[in-house]
Amino acid sequence: MGELKAKDSVKLNYPVDFVYRTVTDIANYDKWWPSEVKSELEYLDPAIIGTRINVQNGPFVKWRSVVSGFKTNRLLAVDYVDGAWTGKTAWRFEEIPGGTKLTMEIDISCNRLWLKAVSRVMNLSRMHSKQISRIFGNLGGYLENNYEEYKKQNNGTGGISVSGIDHLILRVKDIARSALFYRDVFRVENTSHVSGEITLSFGNQKIRLVKETGGFTPDKNEVIFRMSLNTPPEKVKSILKEKKVEVLPGPFYDSAVNTNNEMFFIKDPDGYLIALRSNMNS
Repeated sequence: MGELKAKDSVKLNYPVDFVYRTVTDIANYDKWWPSEVKSELEYLDPAIIGTRINVQNGPFVKWRSVVSGFKTNRLLAVDYVDGAWTGKTAWRFEEIPGGTKLTMEIDISCNRLWLKAVSRVMNLSRMHSKQISRIFGNLGGYLENNYEEYKKQNNGTGGISVSGIDHLILRVKDIARSALFYRDVFRVENTSHVSGEITLSFGNQKIRLVKETGGFTPDKNEVIFRMSLNTPPEKVKSILKEKKVEVLPGPFYDSAVNTNNEMFFIKDPDGYLIALRSNMNS
């Protein structure tokens, strides 16, 4: 006893991209979730995975959730990691004729003795499905109220909607040296090795390192990419000093001056400029 398993679906007459954007907009859950369910962002990770949410359902049932995975327009996976419940949930998005099939799957266990006792006399899975049915209804109304704004932003007047940058390509002299630099300084993951090339994963974005040939070489000072820091700037500078990475004075372009977020610069082994921006006060 004490387990809650359910799989509930609804057809929504809206594009899958619109539904996905809405369901993954965690900060606005209070606009369409039932009033008894309160959610609060504890930490919003720029890479989405790792985002932490505190949830309360009624006066006594509280738990912490962490986003564990996502696939654009297909999946949002959320793990319950602490509190009244532990286990896994997933929102699944399927494009169908005329709209979107949205499915909510849940497989969790009670993490409180009193809740386990309640589960012996009440069908928690059935109660959950009833609540999800209400949530689906609220979501449908919220989508209807915001659909015109969505169409204005996606009216097909020449613009192409994108969900983000898949990857950037950097041409470097020594692929292994550059990969070691990024792994050592930023703790990124080497995700693939293809034909001598290495792909570095920064959350949901990637940088592919390829061998610089005798052809055109970009002016490294004109190739600048920016990273948002979740670590306090002074701590970052201390770490860089330990790793013997020089912090450059800057700014190297006008918009680098930002009074709300401290920004400074370093260079990678090939001279590419990296702007480091504090994400602590954004």
